[in-house]
Amino acid sequence: MKKITISFVLLMLCASFALGATGDLTFMKQPPPTRSSARMYVSGFKLAGVDKAKGLVNKNALVGTLRGAAGAVMVAIDAAKADATKPELIRLDFSGTGMFKDAPTAPIKMRPAQRNVTMGMIGPVVINAKRDGQSIPVTLQGTYWKQGTRRGLSLMMTVVVEGSCKFGTKTYPVRIIDGNGNLKFADALKPPFRPSTMMPFDRVMVGTDDGKFSSGAATAYIGQPIFIDGKLYSVDISGMKIKAAAMDVAVGSVKVDSPRWNCTLVGKKYFLTVSGGKEAINVPADEYQTANYTLYTSNTPGKRSAYIRGYGSYRGGKSFTVSSGKTAALPIGAPIEATVTSSNSKGKVRMNLLMKDSLGGRISSIANAAGQRPAPPSIQVIDKAGKVVYTAKLGYG
Repeated sequence: MKKITISFVLLMLCASFALGATGDLTFMKQPPPTRSSARMYVSGFKLAGVDKAKGLVNKNALVGTLRGAAGAVMVAIDAAKADATKPELIRLDFSGTGMFKDAPTAPIKMRPAQRNVTMGMIGPVVINAKRDGQSIPVTLQGTYWKQGTRRGLSLMMTVVVEGSCKFGTKTYPVRIIDGNGNLKFADALKPPFRPSTMMPFDRVMVGTDDGKFSSGAATAYIGQPIFIDGKLYSVDISGMKIKAAAMDVAVGSVKVDSPRWNCTLVGKKYFLTVSGGKEAINVPADEYQTANYTLYTSNTPGKRSAYIRGYGSYRGGKSFTVSSGKTAALPIGAPIEATVTSSNSKGKVRMNLLMKDSLGGRISSIANAAGQRPAPPSIQVIDKAGKVVYTAKLGYG
């Protein structure tokens, strides 16, 4: 009995070490593309041709630098043989030296030209990048295109490390996503904030939803607070280690009269994306502007819902304040103010309907549960005497 007990304990210890200790991070072997993945592009290629020393094979091989990447990454559009008449693969040089010999490759699936544009699809496919003696799994997905003499490439690159981290008394699975393509995980978002479609900062996901990392997972940019179990934590990444610490900061809350919504809050000190229903959501006390939000009329899973989307007040709008210990109404969506603007160019008058929320942020789209936009409004032009001299119906542009 004693031997069995010892063997069982040793077995459990070995299993524990195999899974990795709390706080240890390992590379995810097949990282799934996410909204936080690094997005990069090449807007101009140079003809390189066959170059055995650099590892280029095809006579029409092209070389360019991936823009948007924090690390030096070069890409070659190449083929398996010198006389191939169309691109067959891309080569990626993560050293930035332009040496593609033994570099990882991914196939390009070329499609027939349409309207003088030829497209080639890349991935999703997993390659192994070499950096600092490590083999790093990278998921690639993108598009190569050519039109006449112009060539371009857009590429999404996903690199993820995963492990577990202790938040207070509970331990949750975590994933860290490389947001700028440098194959590292400690690039923090700091004020002043400039939200854009490309946010080159690393992001943490915490699997509080049974560890499945579905839509209910808590997320935040590295350097910004994350709420776990009602408490605010900071997350520190050092090498392949992760650690969370409770933050002692003033906290308030925001509330929206909608069954489902999401919104990015751009503060003086904090930047965070929050989502929820009609219940109040805790956020750090700060002066905020809104950015990129959506409100839905239903929270029924699998059922389509009417919605309102807005760009938010970050560019040219007002701010609102969340005070410590108090709940503020999050001013997104209704009430909506509609204004007709006009411009006159060479006798032609152009009219536009501009919709804004209470903070002055523009509404980007509105749709009913069937996905249809509201019927466009009609306008009337009236002279000084009150006579209708022109009528028309606005159209979606």
